[in-house]
Amino acid sequence: MQQTRTFIEQGMRRMEQERPSEAAVVLAIRTQLAYMRRQLRKSRAMLEKIRITSASEGLPIVPATWVRDLNGDGEIGISERYFFALPARNDGKLTVGMPSEDEAYYANEYNLKATIRLDQTDILWGLSYHYYAEALVEVLLSYQLDRGTSKPDQAIRLAHPENMRRAQGLIVAGLKTSEQMRLSALAETDDDMEWLGNPRQASTVFPVPLDNADFNIWGELMGHLVPLFQGKTLLTATKQASGPLATIGNLCPAGKGFNLQWFFQHPPTYPLESFNRRGTAVYCRKIDAARPSSGLFDFIARYGEAMEGNGQAAMRFLRRLVWVN
Repeated sequence: MQQTRTFIEQGMRRMEQERPSEAAVVLAIRTQLAYMRRQLRKSRAMLEKIRITSASEGLPIVPATWVRDLNGDGEIGISERYFFALPARNDGKLTVGMPSEDEAYYANEYNLKATIRLDQTDILWGLSYHYYAEALVEVLLSYQLDRGTSKPDQAIRLAHPENMRRAQGLIVAGLKTSEQMRLSALAETDDDMEWLGNPRQASTVFPVPLDNADFNIWGELMGHLVPLFQGKTLLTATKQASGPLATIGNLCPAGKGFNLQWFFQHPPTYPLESFNRRGTAVYCRKIDAARPSSGLFDFIARYGEAMEGNGQAAMRFLRRLVWVN
């Protein structure tokens, strides 16, 4: 993380000063992504080996004390000093913005004394994020910019299909690990400096409260996403569905659904060109007993109806999903 932020901030400054060619910028970005992939693989492999079987084995950590010069300028800014600090526990809505440089903001909005005794649930939390981050990098490295083409919809070309295949496996591993994390949290009976606590644990510094309903919704969501990315169910949109997944679901004719697993295993050569009904027909499969339609959109619709007219509650749920990954 430190090396990546240094690359971004120092790279932006070099671009302004040196005006490098497009080819040089593209090469630098791909080199950085390859470095990120190597580092993520190393740390993920380490997390996969950790087994914490009792509370006494857990290492106490205080995230607010982790201070790094993230942009490599030789100084510690306020946002860098508190980068790893945990937001104070509250049930507010999701907010997005640039890191604050106001010291008082962190004193008021963050839990600077938060202490966690790591347990196996916490390891699974970190591991699932690693799977997702590594999958994203694999997807980005699968394609490259083709500057020689005169067709705008062929400007992005598949270069490494094996990366997309790895990405699909990593996404499934991340989803399965998220479900393992949920079950692990629910099974905990102690209550000592918890990170991701279950509804019975009061000694938790997790930024968002999680009740039994949250854990149930989390489990139901994983129950839809895992078979969908495994290709065991097909994505079909409903009239009420919206967003990127609904767009994908609407690409197939009636009686067929989009096979996400096949998409990753046989990625399109030109993704910008392929996303129309003709180009995506290869990913449409007949809905039958072997591959039924995914219940994901029905799940989203049911939750949407429950949250209708209560945007703040929906944003709180989104905030929970972001934190539990």
